[in-house]
Order: sequence, then C-alpha cells, then structure tokens
Amino acid sequence: MLLAGSKALKDAPYMLSTSEDMQKLTVEDMEKLLKTYVQNPKYVQFVAEIDGELVGAIEFKSGDKEKISHQGSFAMTVLPEYRNYGIGRALLATLINWAKNNSRVEKVCLEVMEGNLGAINLYKTMGFVEEGRKIKGVKLEDCYQDLILMALFV
Repeated sequence: MLLAGSKALKDAPYMLSTSEDMQKLTVEDMEKLLKTYVQNPKYVQFVAEIDGELVGAIEFKSGDKEKISHQGSFAMTVLPEYRNYGIGRALLATLINWAKNNSRVEKVCLEVMEGNLGAINLYKTMGFVEEGRKIKGVKLEDCYQDLILMALFV
C-alpha cells in the first residue's frame, strides 16, 4: 500500500499529499491507520484492483463529534497510468451507494483544488455542488490554489 501511495502521487499536481509525505510513513503507521478503519464504523475505505494490483482507493471519515457525525469527507486517488478509465467514477459511485445505505451519513463532502477541472467535472456529474472556497488553501512552489468545498446530500 505504501508503494501504491507513492506511485499515485507522481504526476499528481492536485493531490494534497506529496511523495515525500508518503516516504515518511512507516509500515507501523499504515497498520495503525488500517486498524482505525476496522474499528471505527464511521470510517470506510474502498479499493480498486486490477490483476491483484491496487490501482485506486477512496476513503471516507465522518465527524467524530455528535453534532457533525451526520457528515463526512473523502479523499480519493488513482494511479496515474489508470486515470481516465472510469476507476475514480466507480470508486465514487461505490462510496455514494454506501453512504445512501448508511443511516448515519446524510452528507458527503470534499475539497478539491480549483485547477483540477477533471475532478470538479466528475464531482458535478455525480451531483456534488459547490458550497464555498478556502481562498489560497493550497500553497504550491510558485502560486496558490483555492480549495473548492463541495458536498452531496444523500
């Protein structure tokens, strides 16, 4: 999984994590993270595999406090060589279906960089609407990008 995470971050200018971030993770860190998904019913992760290789993943976490437990946010990644084949759409559709069938989840949220037009288009076609922006939410080497806040009520 660490290797897949590092591979997913190459040629990924719109990912918030970097390959350097992934290199800092240890196997123990990953084991701890995976245990939280098993032990917490408010967290879920779906993966996409092709011929036994992990090619994409989507993870969702809902609020830990009672007043925000009806909503949660997700992060998704697909390996560069498998992008634009519908894997992201399939992962997102799986998450939305799961959320619709989970009585605890009413709202699915995300943050996306303003320049990631392909992802924004995907989210809009799946029913997400823009709720706001974090101005200059991401600092890149030579510029800033706003983070667009989007949500879908399920």
